[in-house]
Amino acid sequence: MNSRLLYLDIDGVLLGKARPGDAEIVLARYAEEFLTYSLQHYHCFWLTTHCHNGDSADVINLLKRYAGEKVIKMAKDIGPVYWKTLKTEAIDVKSDFYWIDDQLLWSEIQWLKKNNVFDRWIQTDTRKNPDDLIRAISILKGK
Repeated sequence: MNSRLLYLDIDGVLLGKARPGDAEIVLARYAEEFLTYSLQHYHCFWLTTHCHNGDSADVINLLKRYAGEKVIKMAKDIGPVYWKTLKTEAIDVKSDFYWIDDQLLWSEIQWLKKNNVFDRWIQTDTRKNPDDLIRAISILKGK
């Protein structure tokens, strides 16, 4: 098993917009390629409000509204985590991790900075930039 960890958000990352300003939510462009790369090179975990209780069933049910069977199959290979108040509760700061999220809370940013791991957050927003998962893959390839 890969010792490198990757924490993934859903809203604004895997679910985005076809064009900025659109009202409709869609599966983000390049989601399949992103998940394929991520699962091949990282041990992946959901770090999203849709999966904070250690059970990824809600994430899978949400993605079924937007994604085909291939993406759903990959999504099922991503592990759940448990956290109560802040997403950072689920992160082992001593691990070799990266975190893909569109927006963090101020206190989560401060936690990352305090622990000298702010560079482990890869801000990815497929609502504002529908092609942002390609950029995220490129960044991960450089890590």
